Amino acid sequence: MRALLVSIPAGALLLSGCTAPPVPPFQPRASVQELMVSIVDPAADVLWDSVGTVVSEDGVDEWAPRTEEEWARVRNSAVALMESGNLLMMGGRARDDRLWMQLSRGLIEAGAAARRAAESRDPDAVFAVGEEVYLACDRCHGVYWVGDAQRGRIREPRSQGE
Repeated sequence: MRALLVSIPAGALLLSGCTAPPVPPFQPRASVQELMVSIVDPAADVLWDSVGTVVSEDGVDEWAPRTEEEWARVRNSAVALMESGNLLMMGGRARDDRLWMQLSRGLIEAGAAARRAAESRDPDAVFAVGEEVYLACDRCHGVYWVGDAQRGRIREPRSQGE
């Protein structure tokens, strides 16, 4: 009888662990295009414009973040890129459950790499990670392009050799 009394609460406890957690009350308000214009594009531009070299007839002009504030701006932009991947997967923004999600995770990873580069305060690393961010954007835009006459239609992604 004692074993029965112990097993009933234990069984109830096990069954209660099988329920799904409640869905968070997210309320996405911005469209994908609004996210691109207001968060992704400006953050990518900060990263891409933060390190560079121009060689001209007048000489060589090089720039990179130097102050705490400049490095913080690059890092904050990297965080915005990283979290934008999550925002793109929320609510009704995802175009599909497979490729869109994979490409959004690519933006998350590129943003995380950019954050690490900014935190290392290595201008060469920031410059190099700019390519990762560009490729994450380009891979998605090669499949889902906002300006298409058939917006949201899925095209085959370009191979990496192209």
